[in-house]
Parts: sequence; C-alpha cells; structure tokens
Amino acid sequence: MDYQILKNHDFTWKKVLLIKPNYRTTGWDYYNMDFPPINLTYIASYLTDLNVNVEILDTKVKNLTFSQIRKKIEKFNPDIVGISVFVSAALKDSNNIAKIVKEVNPNCTVVFGGRHPTFEPDSTINFNDVDILVRGEGELTFRELIIKGTPKNVKGISFKSNGKVIHNPDRPLIKDFENIRFPARELTKNNKYKMFTVRLETVETSRGCPYTCKFCTTHVFNKNLWRPRSVEKIIKELKIISQNRKITDIFFVDDNLTVSTTRIEKLCDKIIECKQKKEINDFKFFAQIRVDSIINAPQMVKKMRKAGFWAVFIGIESVNEESLKEVRKGFEFKKVIEGLKILHENNIIVIGNLIIGIDLKETEKEVIKEIKFMKTVDVDIVSFVLLTPFPGSDTFKELDEQGLIISKDWSKYTVFYPVIRTHQLSPKQLYDLLYFSFRELKYINNLKNLSYRIIKTRGLLFLLNPRRFLTFINSFLKVRSLFKEFKKS
Repeated sequence: MDYQILKNHDFTWKKVLLIKPNYRTTGWDYYNMDFPPINLTYIASYLTDLNVNVEILDTKVKNLTFSQIRKKIEKFNPDIVGISVFVSAALKDSNNIAKIVKEVNPNCTVVFGGRHPTFEPDSTINFNDVDILVRGEGELTFRELIIKGTPKNVKGISFKSNGKVIHNPDRPLIKDFENIRFPARELTKNNKYKMFTVRLETVETSRGCPYTCKFCTTHVFNKNLWRPRSVEKIIKELKIISQNRKITDIFFVDDNLTVSTTRIEKLCDKIIECKQKKEINDFKFFAQIRVDSIINAPQMVKKMRKAGFWAVFIGIESVNEESLKEVRKGFEFKKVIEGLKILHENNIIVIGNLIIGIDLKETEKEVIKEIKFMKTVDVDIVSFVLLTPFPGSDTFKELDEQGLIISKDWSKYTVFYPVIRTHQLSPKQLYDLLYFSFRELKYINNLKNLSYRIIKTRGLLFLLNPRRFLTFINSFLKVRSLFKEFKKS
C-alpha cells in the first residue's frame, strides 16, 4: 500500500531534507569507498509523487564539516529532516546534526531512522533534539508520516508527546517487495560515488537473509524473511542506470546475493544477453556472497565471471570449526578453502573477513595461531575485526547477560575498538591481537596473485592507472598509521 492521497492535500511538512551524516567508519572507508545512500533514495522515491519538496544531502560523499552542513540546512530551510543512523557508531554525528537543525529552526521536526534506532528506540528517542524515530523499513512509514503530518497512529513510529515516549506498533515488512519503487537516484546524480576511483552505483536485488548468524542483525531486522526481486526488475533498473555512461561498476548491496543460485544464474544470463545487445553498460559487479553457495553451484560462479563479477566479499569469520558452529555460521572452514579455489579458478578477487573474539573461550595463543594460519590461505584481501555486539544481535543479548560488554558508548562500536572482554581475553589483549593481525597480514596476502587477477578481470591499464595506484597506496598508509596509533594506545 502506497497511501494514495488527493491532489489538493495540504501537507504539514512541505520541505523534506534527508541527510546522510559524514561519519567514516574505521577500516574500509580508508580505502576510498563512497557508496550512494540507497536507503535514503528508496525513502525519497515514496515522496517524489507528493506535493512536497524533497532533497538528499549526502554529507559524507561531499565530506562536509558541521559548519558547511549548517549552511546547507539554512539554505534549504526544511520543515522536517530525516537523518540516517546507518551504523551505531554514527549516532554521535547524527545527534550533532540534529542539534544544528534545531539551532537553525527550533520548529523543524527531526526524524532518526536505521537499525540502531530500531533496536535501541528508548535511548535514541531521549536525545533532546530528536522528535521521531522510524523503526524498521522506512519507505511506507515515512510516506505515511508525511501524508498524515503527525506521528500518531503511524505504525513503525516512536515519538514524544507531552513529555512521554510513545512507541506505536511495528509496521509489517513490505509484502510486495517485488514491486518496490526504484530508488530516486536523480536526487544524488551529481555526486561522484566511487570505489578505488571507479564510478559506481548500488542496487538491491533482495532484502534479508535466511541464515541466523548470532553476531548479525540482518535476519532480526527482516524478521527472518528473505525477499527477492525478479530478474526482470533488476535488469530494468540496470538499464536506467546505464543512461549515465560514467557509471562503470555496480555494488549489489544484498547481505547475501546468492541465496538462490538459480536466480543469480538467470540474472547473469540476462546481463550477458543485454550487454551483447548494448542495452546496458559493460558493468563490473561486486557483491557479498556465501562460500557454501559457491560450492553448491560452481557453474553459477562461471556465469558470474562472464557477466562481469570481478570481486566478492565473503564472511569467513573464523578458522575454528567449533567457533563457526557456535555462531551459527552454517558452514565448515574447509568449505572456505573449496570456495576460494572455485572463485580463483574464475579469476574473481576475494575479500575475506574474520572476527577476533568470536570464540569467547579462545586464548591469546590460539588466536595468534589462527592469524598466522591465514597467511597460508589464498584470500586476496583479508582483514580481521573485533567482535562487536551490535544492538539487536543475539551476540549483544548473550554478552550483556554475561557481563562481558564493557562499553555502550556507541561511538566506539566501530569493529576496530574493543567494547567487550571475553572469558580469556581483556580489551587490551583484543586490541593487541587486532594490531598483530594487521602487522602479520597487511590486508594483502599475495600482491602478485592479486595483481594478476586484477589484470585478468579489469585489464593492465586499470591496474597501472596512476591516480588509482596512488589512491590505493595512500589508503594503505592511512590504515598502517591507524594501527600504529592502536599500538601506542
């Protein structure tokens, strides 16, 4: 339901500003990656047919200071501002923007949305400058809020009324996700989104994940549902994006792109066909996938490579079988080795992630052994992060009950700062192990193999591009400097 209205409807909030804070996460943001705010463009798509003025301010891609943000807000003079708290660590910056909004116009309504407000509504709504929270999916909730002009009786909303906090009932997930509107990318078309200097766009082919990893909030946020979109709708969206010839890369933002391997095979077949007919750009693709889907359908990987997939992100999490079982990962480590072989046979670059502290019983020596072992595993880019119990996850509940969470300062929930202790490791030991992992692995296991695969997938000129090469070196030095600071602390 889109909540249709009459043409002469009088809106309380006529000027709507959606803001992405300029919060840069420790780690991947150091590698010069700026992704479009697809969550905001989706929400905006449900407002553009209304008689309201909608703008998106991506302060991150523009790298705006708070002073510059203030000037942008003053110039637009919004009646309502929606701020995306896209990670828990961005809450502080989001709140600072909320303060600026209220300083510019005390009567302007401030709305927070995202996973953190969804799972921590009580503490978030109590910020002085926050008026309303959108819990869960925002498209229909925010549309209804704008149409009604009041948070009363709008499902999925939390708000303040006469000094009291009111949590309206949850809104059901979008049932007809197949026909969700395309993101309003025209509102961000002048921004230069990139990854390693290549221009990119993001596409969401599905929402949710059928797996229930303890440390993850995706299955909780999506109520254990996985909702795919049809190949036809995805292709139509790629054709629209192709109107901008500067876009060379697509990042599929699905938490798990390959839930249905047959669906991805059909998608790849259609992409190949459309490229041959020059109906879409010769896009290169990057996505998050699971290793078990690779092993179950190696023919899918061949089609992915032919369609233009050149890099994938996989969550390895641990080399310890008991740890993987404990966190409900759903596969054994030997599957990782098999999956890596299949991916590399197709010259697809693999970015792998592991978690220090994922096994609460592991000793320092055991973790060091596992870090050293990863030097023998052919992952092109490998990183370790610290177990971080994000609100809403089963890990958060478990560690909170056991008294292992040492901080609920959300600004520290970066996955690079210890906010827990384990049964065997202190926060300082966790910190030292993270530094040790970087010193040992340096993120790149085998530069020669990585360079070869880049040449095979993108060509020699891509690798030798001076600007791209300097950007990569600069990013690497930033991360190395960061870990030197870690060690000093």
